Amino acid sequence: MLLEELQKLVASGESENLEFKKTTGQRTEAVKTVCALLNGLGGFLLFGVSERGR
Repeated sequence: MLLEELQKLVASGESENLEFKKTTGQRTEAVKTVCALLNGLGGFLLFGVSERGR
């Protein structure tokens, strides 16, 4: 994925197919998110991005 594509994803905000986790310390929540994405249509989980997209 190119940097520009990643920036567009972050700018679009969280959705059914995109979730942000600020740190890897949120692994428990991240695993639940990954399971939900796998049971759905797929998507992205990005670490290092706050809920506000920073």
